Amino acid sequence: MAVCASVLTTTFTASADQASTVAKPDKMYTGTVISVNPNESTLKVKGLLFSKNFNLGENCSYVLWNKPAGAMSDLRAGEKVDVAYQDASGVLVADRIQQEPMTAQGTVKAVNLTGHTLTLRSGWMDKKIQIPDNCVVTLSSDKSGSLADVQPGYYVTVTYELPNDKPVAREIEQTGTTFNGELRAVNLEDRTVIARSLFNTDTFHLADNCAIVINGKPDGQLSDLKLGNRMTFNYEDVNGVKIVNRIANEPARQESETTSAQPIYP
Repeated sequence: MAVCASVLTTTFTASADQASTVAKPDKMYTGTVISVNPNESTLKVKGLLFSKNFNLGENCSYVLWNKPAGAMSDLRAGEKVDVAYQDASGVLVADRIQQEPMTAQGTVKAVNLTGHTLTLRSGWMDKKIQIPDNCVVTLSSDKSGSLADVQPGYYVTVTYELPNDKPVAREIEQTGTTFNGELRAVNLEDRTVIARSLFNTDTFHLADNCAIVINGKPDGQLSDLKLGNRMTFNYEDVNGVKIVNRIANEPARQESETTSAQPIYP
């Protein structure tokens, strides 16, 4: 009986110890990374009102917006993250770090190749974004490009971070498809244009923020378009309706064209 009691006591004590080491449910904290210390395995994150310091657990997992299996070395200042953590008597231990991508959509107003900046018009506001050399640029039809390929009037999605509270782009993606053809008609009332390529004739509906680029200047008007000119149309196909967000001319042919676009109702 004494032996059985001893075994039961030992078993109960072991079970109690195991129960005390069971991980508590994670809490969540969202904010922007201020700093990472790989040597100390610590992370400082700034929330809406204050900051928190986290110890990065040995089995902490890292999920980035473009890298589902990341590592501590992938963390950097300016990233917005969700931290799943445990509060062990005031010591915060992170179990999972997931980056939340910050994006801005709009029309490219200007590109400064020397200063490596892009000015994005989103709604009624302009946002100047720094473009580092390693920024990924994806043009329409999933073509790789560079900042030099990004033209005023392009409708883009910019994924960015906020080191020192200043936006720095990590990816620029031009949305939609490109159509090159001859301008055949302009309907000012319906805000539509018709263009013809070698094999197709398409009707495009102008988005409210459609940029009309004439000789590189993105502040053109429908009345500036000239029939017969070859144009580039950047558009999105929404359930069969082609919505154009940028129309640009080809300056090389512009000098020989003299006919101004007038409302035409085909």
